[in-house]
Amino acid sequence: MAKQMMKYKLNTNGTIPSFLYLGKDGVGGMWPNGADTGTPPQDTWLVGISDGSTLPAGQTEIIDSKENLLTYLNSFTSNWMSPQGTEPSIPFNQQEAADWAWAKLEALNLKSF
Repeated sequence: MAKQMMKYKLNTNGTIPSFLYLGKDGVGGMWPNGADTGTPPQDTWLVGISDGSTLPAGQTEIIDSKENLLTYLNSFTSNWMSPQGTEPSIPFNQQEAADWAWAKLEALNLKSF
């Protein structure tokens, strides 16, 4: 099964889910969104790439296009700032983030063929 971009929550005990692709060529768990009303540690959504296994309902939501990833990022990161080392912070670039993550997903899926 192909890898998928998704929103996911940690396991109930706070551990990283086994369905998350953790290779260095993935994205890990990015862009925490604490907008959920669940019980900690399942009250925050993270963005990641699946390992290609079946995803559990309630703990994951598929993001099926780069445009939908961008829409999701725009929904909660409008006031985020990106640190620039010794330079002043700059606004988080949602388009750049979506492009970066989606390119990772596409590259991973190309490797599996």
